[in-house]
Amino acid sequence: MATTLGTRLRRLREAKNMTLQQVADAVGCTRGYIWELEMKDGQRPSAERVHRLAKTFGVTVEDLMEETPREAHEAKPEDVAFFREYAGMTDEEKERYRQALKLMFPGRGEGDAKP
Repeated sequence: MATTLGTRLRRLREAKNMTLQQVADAVGCTRGYIWELEMKDGQRPSAERVHRLAKTFGVTVEDLMEETPREAHEAKPEDVAFFREYAGMTDEEKERYRQALKLMFPGRGEGDAKP
């Protein structure tokens, strides 16, 4: 049975169309080690290795290690990273961001309301 970390790693690897060997080369370990992380319970990679894995997949360490909402597991890794960044913004930053999106995509997000 795969661990939660292992499941995340496999999804990220498949989403990036990377082989076990490509991930191993990027992280500096063996293909077998990456396979064990994906497939075996109880694997505890070092903090340095987790950091390298996160960098390889373009996500945060938290994305690899923390539980996320079910919808986030089904989202693309870059979407998850975006939502985490947004969630970390202040209320003022979020409002400025929403205003910028309205300028960039007028009419979007207004539902079926017609002017």
